[in-house]
Order: sequence, then structure tokens, then C-alpha cells
Amino acid sequence: MGAPMAMNLAKAGFSLTVWNRTASKMEPLLRLGAKAGKGPAHVAADVDVVITMVSTPQDVEQIALGPDGIMDGLKPGAVYIDMSTVSPTTSRKLAGAAAAKHAEFLDAPVVGSKGPATEGTLVMLVGGLPGTLERCRPIFAAMGKTLIHAGGVGMGSALKLATNLMLAHLAAGFSEGLLLVQRAGLDPARYLEVLEASTFRSPWYQTKGIGMVKRDFTTHFALKHMHKDLRLMGELADDVKANVPITRAIEHLFAQSASAGKSELDYSAILAYLEAAAP
Repeated sequence: MGAPMAMNLAKAGFSLTVWNRTASKMEPLLRLGAKAGKGPAHVAADVDVVITMVSTPQDVEQIALGPDGIMDGLKPGAVYIDMSTVSPTTSRKLAGAAAAKHAEFLDAPVVGSKGPATEGTLVMLVGGLPGTLERCRPIFAAMGKTLIHAGGVGMGSALKLATNLMLAHLAAGFSEGLLLVQRAGLDPARYLEVLEASTFRSPWYQTKGIGMVKRDFTTHFALKHMHKDLRLMGELADDVKANVPITRAIEHLFAQSASAGKSELDYSAILAYLEAAAP
């Protein structure tokens, strides 16, 4: 996700200093004129706005707060934007560390996968001060089509988890419905036809749903990452005392799918797990 987002920033004319834990992943950006950073601290010391886009809360904390991390180089007056999908607790922790450096912070996770990241059509959910958001609006505009200010620090992360909750529910519900109609001898096209004609129609069924009918589990959003997000949803639910029994059942389904070797496939591969598992 981070690579195409950075490429859109470069194409929009922003001067970039980039760093990746896998050096080869920087090459396309270097060819577009980006400078190679020596590490997170070096990148932060070289720029006015730092953006991170990594997989887990542990990853972002290591890059931001660990040895030679962003906080070691973050300049007073700079802005740190974390676009990873993490918990609100992690976002507030990062914001506190940035404030100690007299810098500003935004949590800005995105809705969309590799396609929208490449096309610059992501939906960005931002938590933080309105003034900081306005300062960074041109940066966001280069990466996405929609910007939603969710509220204070951590609210972007909370909204993203609630959004991914619906994605997980869609995948689980569609998988079970698809198996029912197919085992009953129905053409899956009739199932999609009904969904398309109903009040709960969604473009999701015409993209992800059709792929699932074809058993195409090409990875756009890895199952392991959705499983991580479901765990974070459960932690947030505990924190705010929200009862989410269906989400917890779906998290168990994703855990079983991951244990069955589906982690690196698309999150829609829970269908493959359900199809193979005994009822």
C-alpha cells in the first residue's frame, strides 16, 4: 500500500525521502527522483512531514519509537502522519511522543486496497487537530479522493476498525450464503442477481463477490491483516465496553482460516476454508 501511495506523492510533485525495511522496495521511487533514507530517524530529520504505512501496531511502534526511530529525528514543528491500521491506543501513544518533540500528529488510516492506492482514490479517515489536517490537505489530496475528519487523535483509527468490521462481516456472510446456494444446486449468478436487485446492494458484491464465485483469492488485502484488524476490534470493544459477539465469532473464523494456511491469500479466502471444513 505504501509504495503506490508514495508514487502518487512523487507524481504530484512532492519531494520525497523514503525508507523501507526491504531496500529493494524503494527502487521504483528512487527512479522517480526520491532520495533514499538511511533509516526512520534520518528520514524524519530530512523532511517536514513524515508518513508511515506498515502492517501492525508493533511494526509502527518499532519504526517510530524504537532505536533510530522517527522520534529520534522528528523536527519541532513537523507533522507525523501514521496511515497504518492500528488501535486508537497506539495512535494516542504516537501522538504523545510527537508532542514531546514539539511536533504534530495525525492518524489517517485508509479505506481501499492496492487498486485504489495505485489510482489515488483512497478514502482517508483522519484523527487529529483540524489545523494540522488543513496543513496536510494537499498531501492527502495526492493519495485519495475522500477525506473524512473523524475527530481527535485516535478517532481515525477507531473509524477504520469499524469500517473493516463491516468488510469482515460481508466476507463471512457472503461466503456462507454462497455455499448454501451452491450446495442447494442453485446457480451463483442468481444469488448475485438478488443481491444486486435488493436494498442492500453494494459494489462489493460486483467486485469481491464475483471473485469469490470464481474462487479467485488473489491477494489485495491479506487474510492475515484482516485477522489482525479483527483482534484490534476486539481490543477496542473491550476498551469502550461494546458488545460485539458476531465480530468475535468472525475473528475465530479468520483465526481458523489462518491456521489452515490461508494467511497470505486475500481475506475472501475464508470461503476456501469453509468449503474445505466439515460442517
